Amino acid sequence: MRRAVVSRLGRMTANEIILGDVTVTRVKEYHGSVEMSPAEFFPESAASAWDEHRSWLAPHFWDPEADECVSAIQTWVLRSGGRTILVDTGVGNHKDRPYAPVWNRLDTDFLDNLAAAGIRPEDVDIVINTHLHIDHVGWNTYLDGRTWFPRSRTRPT
Repeated sequence: MRRAVVSRLGRMTANEIILGDVTVTRVKEYHGSVEMSPAEFFPESAASAWDEHRSWLAPHFWDPEADECVSAIQTWVLRSGGRTILVDTGVGNHKDRPYAPVWNRLDTDFLDNLAAAGIRPEDVDIVINTHLHIDHVGWNTYLDGRTWFPRSRTRPT
């Protein structure tokens, strides 16, 4: 894995950065269209703002040809002092989300991606949710209400 030096902050790969004694790893669940236009996804935003900022919005955050927003759903894994902490847990698989068709009954490789980052669900000590939207809490529980991370304590911020 190639590493690049990032000023004085630490070492970094495309999905990992080391800051002092904390390793931060990005684990993707989904990246692609949210199947909503900017007006639907961000109803308070002015249409002119999207065109004004096209140079950096397209194609990573907005597909102007389809007029759809693009999003990355991901978990941040923090490892330090023998602890493993997840920040947000994505959308989750097999959950009924009829109000968000792109995430309805999702079936991703998230647990495999987590394993590829060296994390098993039982390794997680703490889950932190930055807020309680569906794209941040999905892997907190199984469909039957049990947690995916049996040793963890969940902390909404």
